Amino acid sequence: MTARDGKYTLENLAPGAYDVSITGVPAMLNFERKSVAVDSKPTILEIRMDFNTQLGTLGEDRVNLAADARRHNPPSGPTPRTKDGKPDFSGVWWRPRDVDGGKPQFLPAAEAVSRERRALNNKDNPQTRCLPGAVLRFGPLFEMVQSEKYLVIINDDESPGFHQVYLNGRHPEDPNPAWYGHNTARWDGDTLVVDRVAFDERIWLDQGAHPHSPKLHVVERYRRPDLGHLESEVTVEDPGVLAKPYTIKRVADLAQGYDIYEFICAENERDARHMVGK
Repeated sequence: MTARDGKYTLENLAPGAYDVSITGVPAMLNFERKSVAVDSKPTILEIRMDFNTQLGTLGEDRVNLAADARRHNPPSGPTPRTKDGKPDFSGVWWRPRDVDGGKPQFLPAAEAVSRERRALNNKDNPQTRCLPGAVLRFGPLFEMVQSEKYLVIINDDESPGFHQVYLNGRHPEDPNPAWYGHNTARWDGDTLVVDRVAFDERIWLDQGAHPHSPKLHVVERYRRPDLGHLESEVTVEDPGVLAKPYTIKRVADLAQGYDIYEFICAENERDARHMVGK
């Protein structure tokens, strides 16, 4: 049962330990709490839903992102292909939605860093200083531009907001750490397999404010099953912060008729001075 003040009541639960999760709320991070004890007395669980956005400021609220979701109307049709017969991923896409968020198991030290960052209202988020967002973050709109030798991925609200994927499948012997990592790709049939390594130590891993280590390795598998949809599987491996690798499955809709406008974060920037901790 739900109430207007935001309270939810679950009655007649058998005594035991329950896992509680809340997912799929527009613009909000997923919530999960393990082993909530329920006995004969009422059990009260206080839940805080954090913004899954850059700063949670005007234009990044739930209502705005929910309105964006209603604009999705991907066209139907066959998969576009390049002259060599490969799927063409070029186009402007809405932020991908997670259809399976995976089951990340962070090590205690990584969870401690995440809690500390979130307790400080994410004031040290690199994006507050006009630096790139988290490794696993996309959108609200992003664009793919595909050529014979490169795939360029552009996020519409980041600085610089773009990174290149080299379609030769090879990393340098000792790549320089970069905010977006060093990215190469190879084809596996109609699937483009992107391999990402060598990330700058300052970038955050995800919107949950988790850190990463120099061992971070991300593999993205992209498919375009038809004209209007882009499917991806993102496998995250980092023995420095994770007990084991995990995989996120996502689907993005083609934002037909939309263009990405330039985003110069430092131009008229007004948010950073308001970012304060607790």
